[in-house]
Amino acid sequence: MKTTPLHHIHEQLGATFAEKHQGWSVAAHYTDPISEHHAVRNSVGIADVAYRGRHQLTGDDRAKFLHRIISNDVESLSEGQGTYATLLTHRGKIIADLNIYVLKDAITIDTAPETTENVFTELDKYIIADDVEFSDLTAKTGAIAVLGPKSPQLVQSVLGISDVSNLQERHNCVREADTLFKDAIVCVSTDTTGEIGYMLYTTANGLEPLWEALITEGSQFDVQPIGWNALESLRIEAGIPRYGTELTDAVIPLEAELEHAIDFEKGCYIGQEIVARMKYRGHPNRLLRGIEIDGSPTSQDDCKLHQNAPVFNGDKEIGWVTSTAFAPTLGKEIALGYVRIAVTEPGSRVQIETSGGRVDATVVQLPFSA
Repeated sequence: MKTTPLHHIHEQLGATFAEKHQGWSVAAHYTDPISEHHAVRNSVGIADVAYRGRHQLTGDDRAKFLHRIISNDVESLSEGQGTYATLLTHRGKIIADLNIYVLKDAITIDTAPETTENVFTELDKYIIADDVEFSDLTAKTGAIAVLGPKSPQLVQSVLGISDVSNLQERHNCVREADTLFKDAIVCVSTDTTGEIGYMLYTTANGLEPLWEALITEGSQFDVQPIGWNALESLRIEAGIPRYGTELTDAVIPLEAELEHAIDFEKGCYIGQEIVARMKYRGHPNRLLRGIEIDGSPTSQDDCKLHQNAPVFNGDKEIGWVTSTAFAPTLGKEIALGYVRIAVTEPGSRVQIETSGGRVDATVVQLPFSA
């Protein structure tokens, strides 16, 4: 089983581990996942996310090369900027979703662990005469997420960078190596939970001193380590899709409401024709929506919600569940799922199949609101 460079730190903190993301042993929770969830909503939490994939492109043609393959604009980005994009099949289906960051001499890509190898294979095969070198940095580097309303103060205190609160989403700044941190730290603004947050990237060896500094400095901001379970309930409340659940190679970006990952004005890219045709000549047959469950059905073992559970409207099967969670902020069971276009309006009534029978639920617009 794969572990992150901080695995021993999580053991010392008494974490409970779980296997996630195709063979990674990750900290599922340290104390109570609900209190960890509230820490991010109310103060600040830090999470080890080194299991995510990280790639780097260098060479003079790196922006031009990536621009012609992925769904969003890269060539117009300047140093310190970033964007979100998808890598598609020729039929417009999602191979991976990508966080793109432009650094001084490189472009880096952060992607889901389920797609780390595929991204490398897919992009590498298109490098022919381009001045591009493509590297997988996953084993050599790592990342810590700092999330919550007090995250700007914590990151500024640790990194000594005063303007992190002004970073736009996926834009970055760099703290160069010095006597305190022997390796450079790239700070990227991120919204993976519905709260302001940052991804801090550094070398594998640099993760432990960074984690310790965040814990030490974070005591004044009520920092709390948070595990995978809290990250997942936060993500689902915020209605943010992830690869392996909402995003798969059976989904077209517009079905997942990922228009912000697509530049409809740029030239051709892989899968562009299918996506453009759906945008301008038709519409998706299904859309990603939130689903609020009536009552508390999952308190009964025989009525637990499960990924891929069918969703019904009357006698007609109209979709399926992709992710489920108890939402501490809302105090109820919720789910993400795809439903047919006819029942995407907020307030539409549906039923979800469980092993103990169907439970009633309501379709809502994302993100969920308390």
